Amino acid sequence: METQKYESLSKKWAERNEDLRNSLYAKHKTSLEKAFKNYKHLLLGSVGGLMLLTAPSPLTLPTPHSLMTIEQVHDQVSKKTSFLSSLAQALPSDVKTLDEEEENQVSEILSKNYNLQVEAEINGIRLNTTYGLIGGEQHLYRFPGDTLSKHAESSEDVEMYLPSGIAPGLGAWGYFSSSSQDFTEEDMLQERYYIAVQTFLAPGFAENVGKYRDFFKYRKMLVVNPKTGQAVVVVIGDAGPAEWTGKTLGGSPEVMHYLGLGKGPRKGAVLYFFIDDPDNKVPLGPIESVVKMKFT
Repeated sequence: METQKYESLSKKWAERNEDLRNSLYAKHKTSLEKAFKNYKHLLLGSVGGLMLLTAPSPLTLPTPHSLMTIEQVHDQVSKKTSFLSSLAQALPSDVKTLDEEEENQVSEILSKNYNLQVEAEINGIRLNTTYGLIGGEQHLYRFPGDTLSKHAESSEDVEMYLPSGIAPGLGAWGYFSSSSQDFTEEDMLQERYYIAVQTFLAPGFAENVGKYRDFFKYRKMLVVNPKTGQAVVVVIGDAGPAEWTGKTLGGSPEVMHYLGLGKGPRKGAVLYFFIDDPDNKVPLGPIESVVKMKFT
């Protein structure tokens, strides 16, 4: 009897899924086919395109079959909805410090979704909160003689990030590199994807300044916009902001951009947890999660 019920439900779900797939495909079929035809014509109309078509190469033209299937789109949408819904249910209605149960639940959700081990506490050390308001920060001096213009790696940097300016003083740990000659890609990424957190408000900081200072220096963290699922792997590169600002952390221009908070008031609620990465295998920068749909 139970088997018959299961088979009946399974059949109904399959029929519903098929109807949804057909409906979505009917709505977007023309656009997909037109985009593919335009791409193919553009490629065929160039010498480079002809070379790609005739030369022995692993590169091949995309086909309609290589696009995301309706099932894959549906699966991604379902995962995004489930993830954001889980976060919304776990978080309080107001932006405030999470209690232990909420923090553990959120940590588990984030770890699973981003395939990272995130923790609110490592080695008995934690921040004053893991849920708060982030505000936009300026660039930081990376080495002696650094200037704002040197932060531009591309025209996009000039347009999007340089207008934020550069802080008049150094970050909490000074320069990221002792000289321009010793400046590495890792140094560049640490400044590009840094956050300022209220290290001075961490429980036990006043009693263990040296220990906590060393622990927090360039400590890797995951920052997440719980409304959109946009996330960035960052390092702690500075201390702040002051309590009177109402914010609990600040983000570099790049961090704010990839969190979806780079425009307008440049402020918003975020979650931020330590990443347990003793072997330094997790790269810095924006990360893709199951919530981000992409056609290939």
